Amino acid sequence: MHQFPEIETCIECSALQQTQVSEVFYYAQKAVLHPTLPLFDRGTQSLKPRCARALKRIFVLSDQDKDGALNCEELNDFQVKCFDAPLQPKELMDLTEVVQNKNPEGLSDCGLTLSGFLFLHELLIQKGLPETIWTVLRKFDYDNDLKLGDGLLPVTQFKRASDQSVELSNDALDFLKRIFLSFDSDNDGVLELSEAEDLFSTAPENPWKDNTYKDAAERNASDGLTFNGFLSQWALMTLLDPINSLANLIYIGYTGDPRSAFHITRRRRIDRKKKYSQRNVFQCFVFGPKGSGKSTLLNAFVGRAASDKYEPTVEPRFAANVVEHSVGTVNILVLREMPPDGVASLLSSKDSLAACDVALFMYDSSDENSWQQAYDMLVKVASHGEENGMEIPSLIVAAKDDLHHFPLSVQNTTKVSQDIGIEAPITISVKLGDVSNLLHMIIDAAQHPHLRIPETEAGRNRKLHHRFVSRSLIFASAVAVFGLAAYRVYTLRKQASG
Repeated sequence: MHQFPEIETCIECSALQQTQVSEVFYYAQKAVLHPTLPLFDRGTQSLKPRCARALKRIFVLSDQDKDGALNCEELNDFQVKCFDAPLQPKELMDLTEVVQNKNPEGLSDCGLTLSGFLFLHELLIQKGLPETIWTVLRKFDYDNDLKLGDGLLPVTQFKRASDQSVELSNDALDFLKRIFLSFDSDNDGVLELSEAEDLFSTAPENPWKDNTYKDAAERNASDGLTFNGFLSQWALMTLLDPINSLANLIYIGYTGDPRSAFHITRRRRIDRKKKYSQRNVFQCFVFGPKGSGKSTLLNAFVGRAASDKYEPTVEPRFAANVVEHSVGTVNILVLREMPPDGVASLLSSKDSLAACDVALFMYDSSDENSWQQAYDMLVKVASHGEENGMEIPSLIVAAKDDLHHFPLSVQNTTKVSQDIGIEAPITISVKLGDVSNLLHMIIDAAQHPHLRIPETEAGRNRKLHHRFVSRSLIFASAVAVFGLAAYRVYTLRKQASG
């Protein structure tokens, strides 16, 4: 057992002599129902991190007066919830004495501290009673992986059409604002790395260490999250993985009805008919060839300095931030950089553009080949949208405006934009300064999804064909009606003359 810590129990038995046979089955069942391995590290003789985090959350929930300790009444409530029996005075006295002798910092004037709470659970495992801890965990809806079970996560709430998205409700946003203020211990308007770790110390792990979120929001020089960055990070997680977002809201203390934390947006096809989108969070797919400036735009969007070293993007990358579109109007914009080599695989799925509110096509304004590649991407994406009923508002961006444009660039790009029916390229230079005008145009395009829809030659021919077929059917119907009426008149006259 010293050599293989994953072994739960070692027991000697004899079927012939009927020695400890029933114990074998008892410990086998115990190893399955109440395993020690997920809870305790035998090498360090301490709780494993995920178990300690779960117990910390349980402690915080049980600390009803939020004084950092469990008093007698709170301990009794905890005992009743978990074991359906009150804590007897003698038991409380023994418990206090054990903590006082073995872990003095586990007690304060207010009661049992978190340190003492964790110490008692360590002691239970050392005494071979992991089933007690599993009873506590399961009463607070934890599963065998020490994560919240399906009972607290209404998965069916997030069923939606492919062109619908999930956003945080006002209740959830108000909760997050309060949480930010409470964990911003130095009141500097920034959530430092240590403060963010403290925020997620009651979750199985910090979800924002995942590469998707690692550099996706606005941070200060010391890598702390600004308030806008904090809200944007939550909006991004909700957009991409709403179930995980809900779970983490609950982990950090959201006690409201889980169904009140989110709302499903209206379908985009309805937004197009209504000619306006009610969404607060918009996602923009950023297409473009290598070296066109996509990564530089994303860095600028979240206030990160551009790198002098060129590093091609091989996986989709995200950047999210708050955009003040007009007086009193605030939206969260998510830019999703699409690797050039991944466009073909993206378009292999019928609903691949369903999550896209706006498509941005960037090119290096000094490189004619870059423009041609961006235009080819535009045609492919627009054609895919036309074929699958997922037409997306599109913008063309001429990046690196601080460099000399390639010959005939204005004439060529203007002609193309006129041919496909969208605006002329928007010129930007991240190196020279502000890109807010582009951001506002993206938001405006997302809010009015019936405009700025590119039309390819194939799409135009398809529409003409549909119109021709429709008119032919109408004409054929009219002829048929006229013929039927004429026949009835003829029949009536014949009967009258007879």
